[in-house]
Amino acid sequence: MKEQIATIALSLLLAGASAAQTWTIDTEADWKAASSGASGFDFKGGLATPEGAGKTWSSDVKSFGAKKKIGRVVFEQSPVWNQWEQIDDITPPGLRNAYVFLPVAPGDYYILAEYPKPKKIEYPRANMTGEEKKNYRKKSSTDPSSPNTGYQAWHSSDLKEWKHLGKVVNSRWVTTAEYADGKFFIYYDEPNDQDPHLVIDDNLKDGMVGEEMGCVFQDPTHGSDSAVFRDEDGTFHLIFEDWSPLNAQKHAWDSPLAGRVSSPDGMNGFEFGERPYPVDHRTHPTGKTGTFIHGASKAVNNGSPELSYEVHEPEQNAYGDYTMIKIGKHYHLFGDFHPAGEGKEAMRIARFTTDDLNKEFTFSGGIGHGFHPDPSVGFAEGKFYLVMQKESDFVSDGPWVDAIEARAGVDQTGDGVIDTWTDWQAVKERYSQKPGFARIVDVAPATLDTSALPAGDAFAVEFKVTGAVGEQKVLPVMDRIELIFE
Repeated sequence: MKEQIATIALSLLLAGASAAQTWTIDTEADWKAASSGASGFDFKGGLATPEGAGKTWSSDVKSFGAKKKIGRVVFEQSPVWNQWEQIDDITPPGLRNAYVFLPVAPGDYYILAEYPKPKKIEYPRANMTGEEKKNYRKKSSTDPSSPNTGYQAWHSSDLKEWKHLGKVVNSRWVTTAEYADGKFFIYYDEPNDQDPHLVIDDNLKDGMVGEEMGCVFQDPTHGSDSAVFRDEDGTFHLIFEDWSPLNAQKHAWDSPLAGRVSSPDGMNGFEFGERPYPVDHRTHPTGKTGTFIHGASKAVNNGSPELSYEVHEPEQNAYGDYTMIKIGKHYHLFGDFHPAGEGKEAMRIARFTTDDLNKEFTFSGGIGHGFHPDPSVGFAEGKFYLVMQKESDFVSDGPWVDAIEARAGVDQTGDGVIDTWTDWQAVKERYSQKPGFARIVDVAPATLDTSALPAGDAFAVEFKVTGAVGEQKVLPVMDRIELIFE
């Protein structure tokens, strides 16, 4: 018993010593307690939000009762990703339908889309009637035996030059794709907006359709348009539109509700209702039921194109055609955004974020205006791209807003006054693709070099906002500062 007590006491002592090795400023209370009367910042929600450029935040001088030496200082900004710039299309010209962007590794980038529409159609007979020509065009655009139908693949090593690789899926309704262990997992709806199916292909460059795996998720809500994401533990997640709470026909075929299902191998185990809703912006249910028409639903709805939904009031925002990426510990979800009460001309890209897939994502606003995006996100050539089914795309350096300089100081005499400061240093996160994962990006944290500082009795840290970034004039918002002692 005495040995157990001694062991417990030693564990508590070590835990206390370990805890004393850091000074963390994280919560709203932390920020307010640590601030030395700095003005020009708001601390709501555990964030230090500047009122404008040129503001400096300074901490109090904090003593730990014993001499220490700072090992490093780490800064984290808010995960809300505000800085995006619209650019010209990075994809091959003339592609059709929703594009899927899949950066497998640095210098190894893929685009999946429908083949460009031919400029001139060669009909088999010169004297064909108008109806015959119409039927011929329809068959030519859907015939699986045709090399130019279905979804095709293009490859690039620099996002500038693209090489056409050929057909990868017979369907016109590819929604998303992933990569794992040398294989491409390409998901398509069958029929449109219904029940994700899967093709697995170990070589997109051979111009041949991969192995058809059939339906992998029977979606009772008839929404689909899913995003696939493979996490570090190898689990595949599908985030899909749930059409049960609205008339999707009047809301760009999107919804205020999204579901998530998971699988250990991308094929088996996707079960409806197994996970919390990642997006739930439903308003109030009225208890009434309505119907709308989706012609493709006949194949999976007992031959009827009529789908039912639960009526909600007031009108709801609608989101869909999702795509997701993970940066460090944060998951970022993007999709269509059709705001309530506005026409389709007001559509844009929606942004959501979370650090826990079992929690609802936080909505953080829109990007752009006036397009139906069907976005696909990826990291390539050191930047992040939102590729759209338009003649323009969006690019970003990342969630970190590069407009921060910082310094740390030491009180060597114990009089509560900082004697020695580091130089002011620009601090910035840096990103690299996680090897073996197409949609996960590793983060090298924004770190202040304190190697030249001596040991001391007390410490302080400061940072200043050097400007606003990009056309949107985005200001950095600080989430967390951690001083780690040697």
